[in-house]
Amino acid sequence: MISNKPQITAITVHKEDPAKRDLFVDGGFYSTLPLHLLMEQDLHVGDPFGEEEQAALLLAAQLIPAMEKAYQYLGYGDLSRKRLYEKLVRFGIEPHVAEAACDRMEQKGYVNDAELAVKLSEKFARVKHWGPRRILPEILQRGIPAPLAKEAVEMLDWDFEESAAYHLQTKYRKSDLSDRKERDRVYQGLLRLGFDYETARGALDQWIEEEHE
Repeated sequence: MISNKPQITAITVHKEDPAKRDLFVDGGFYSTLPLHLLMEQDLHVGDPFGEEEQAALLLAAQLIPAMEKAYQYLGYGDLSRKRLYEKLVRFGIEPHVAEAACDRMEQKGYVNDAELAVKLSEKFARVKHWGPRRILPEILQRGIPAPLAKEAVEMLDWDFEESAAYHLQTKYRKSDLSDRKERDRVYQGLLRLGFDYETARGALDQWIEEEHE
């Protein structure tokens, strides 16, 4: 059965750049393309070159600058897939190309939302000494999907009572906890730092007890 699709009729070395090739379709010049792009798409003389092949080649060509920009952004630090996509689109990459670039970065292992969620949760617990209720929204703000963020926080193997005690020893060390209003202020402060009621109250009671020993 004879195909009615356009056909690649010639691929010649580009006169000004031997790393590029001039692509001819149905006897007419189509485009000048990098050799590696033609090899990646496995295009040869005699191959059909209809709308599907043209779309695939166009996307592959658009992915080159998109991937370069993605590598650049990730060079500054880890990003969630959502944040990388947003940055690429803001830069001017077409949405469908940005999606394809994010797919590639995930396949290569440079973007991994699950691993990033774990890394961020551990960082906020270790460095910021935050409680889980503060850690979770901070992870969500970085574009991590809610199920992955919640799982990472729930998996944290951390003594949050010690974290609450850390803030009492540093941020609130000069507070007069014999004053009820001041004590309530410190308690509310611990809640804002992400500790649940039981942890905040337990740490506060322990701190007051140690002060009066």
